Amino acid sequence: MPTQSLFEGAISTLQKTLNRGSLRHRVLTSNIANIDTPNYKAFEVVMEDVRQKKGNFPDTLELVRTGPRHLDGRRHASSDVKIKASDPPPFNLRADGNTVDLDRTMGKLAENTILYRTAAQLIKKKFQGLKNVIQGGGK
Repeated sequence: MPTQSLFEGAISTLQKTLNRGSLRHRVLTSNIANIDTPNYKAFEVVMEDVRQKKGNFPDTLELVRTGPRHLDGRRHASSDVKIKASDPPPFNLRADGNTVDLDRTMGKLAENTILYRTAAQLIKKKFQGLKNVIQGGGK
């Protein structure tokens, strides 16, 4: 049995899930941190379905600098993950132009935390199983 196949299935999928969860966490916490920033537009992470799209994907996310003092913002990420401005809440009563909906963002953050912890536990179990096999099953 080739050793490559040990790490291709579930472990690589869980690794991608952890990477996406980490990126989504950074985007959501950035939205929360900017809740009082006038004219701040909330962002969200969008996962594109790779099975439906074929072709090459860019290796980096390209963000637009809206001010001269802003950081570059280039980050490497999965080829099927993109960051985009989220749709504003339907009933936004804020007059400052900020589109962060704290309740919706906190809900997404809680959901992301649960998914991340689940993936981390699953990958931990996979490595424990591999360790058990290497040690000879506890004999």
